[in-house]
Amino acid sequence: MAQGESGGVTGNDITQTELESEIQGVKATSDQTNITPDIWAELKELRDMAIKHSVELSNSKSKMEKLEQENTAIQARLTVSESNNAVLESKMNDSENEMVKLKIQDEVLKARMKTSENVMEELKKENTDLQSRVTASEDKSTVLETRMDTNENEMVKLKIENAVLKARMKTSENVMEELKKENTDLQSRVTAFEDKSTVLEGRMNTSENEVEELKRQNAVLKARMKTSENVMEELKKENTDLQSRVTASEDKSTVLEARMNTNENEMVKLKIENAVLKARMKTSENVMEELKKENTDLQSRVTASEDKSTVLETRMNTSENEVEELKRQNADRPKVAFSLGLTDDGLIGPFNTDITLKFSRIITNFGQAYSPTTGVFTAPVRGVYYFSVNTLDLRTNVWSIVYLYHNDKRMLWIDNYNDEHGYTRLSNSLVLQLEKGDVVYMVLPGGYSVFDNTDNHTIFNGFLLFPL
Repeated sequence: MAQGESGGVTGNDITQTELESEIQGVKATSDQTNITPDIWAELKELRDMAIKHSVELSNSKSKMEKLEQENTAIQARLTVSESNNAVLESKMNDSENEMVKLKIQDEVLKARMKTSENVMEELKKENTDLQSRVTASEDKSTVLETRMDTNENEMVKLKIENAVLKARMKTSENVMEELKKENTDLQSRVTAFEDKSTVLEGRMNTSENEVEELKRQNAVLKARMKTSENVMEELKKENTDLQSRVTASEDKSTVLEARMNTNENEMVKLKIENAVLKARMKTSENVMEELKKENTDLQSRVTASEDKSTVLETRMNTSENEVEELKRQNADRPKVAFSLGLTDDGLIGPFNTDITLKFSRIITNFGQAYSPTTGVFTAPVRGVYYFSVNTLDLRTNVWSIVYLYHNDKRMLWIDNYNDEHGYTRLSNSLVLQLEKGDVVYMVLPGGYSVFDNTDNHTIFNGFLLFPL
């Protein structure tokens, strides 16, 4: 029994030897003092409970710190997720801006082509400037195609980043589920700890009542000692036996008073420890409330992040549909354009009859609609086409004339008088609506000539503006 009682007081001020000595003294005096070993066992159990609660509180604090670290990690990962969402949204905005710019540029191109048609009718002799503007338009079309390729690449990257974002959000949700489980377990343990504290307070109240009972018994003992002293005065003759018993009684009273003082000190320490436990418990509850608030905020932020992801996915789908529509329109649009030089042989003509000029030097011939063998352009689709011509004649004091025909109808008569200096240039252009199979070609009238060499002084150009 002595060994069992001493097992729960490790870490207190009373050593095992002192405890065993006190227990032996209790056994020797329990009959006279009415202090049973159960009272001391109760006190030792209270100490064991206090130590156990302290250990559990320490473990609870460690778990709370671990939970705080996990919450910090979740906040960091959520911050990274929000940053990725911001980057994704920024890229989406850039992509949408590019789409808007493409549409604006397409409308601008259409408006400029309409303006170009009007200007061509009014300013036929300003071909050189117009040709440079058409070249600029071709360059812009090339840039437009390049930007479309870039937009497609951006779309692929956005899809990959969105897949990564979904995976990371799934991981974040799993971590949140684990955190909720840990919080639930922690709340259960805190509830159990509060129940133990309630039991401890009840037992502390019982111990205090028992201490009061000990004080009352001590007062009775003192009264009995007073009576004993009176009896000793009356029975002086029985001094030998009575004196030894009185001396023993006084020694026992001294020991009892010392042990009572020790017990009171221990009770004070237990009250202090209990107050500390209550304070630490209050702190733990406050931390739990803070963690609950942080978890609520985290859930709100995760919900907002999911909503943003949904909006981004919708915008991505819309943008992808628009890109697919533009791709389809570009794929369906025929590619027809040619630019031709006449010859490397120098002067052509004059001839006795009208001839069709066969432009044999192919600079470009997209769609192969122009035949250098026949000198005829054949419209592959119904649509609106643009044509231009530039010629050079070196002869002096003669007229320079060329015709442009649509089927059998002459659409352009281009002429100029070549004075004594020679080197007369002719240029003109027009826009024609052609049916599929219609032909366009250049004619040199009889008695007139043109000049060309590797420098492309005489050229014939044309391209499809848009199909009908």
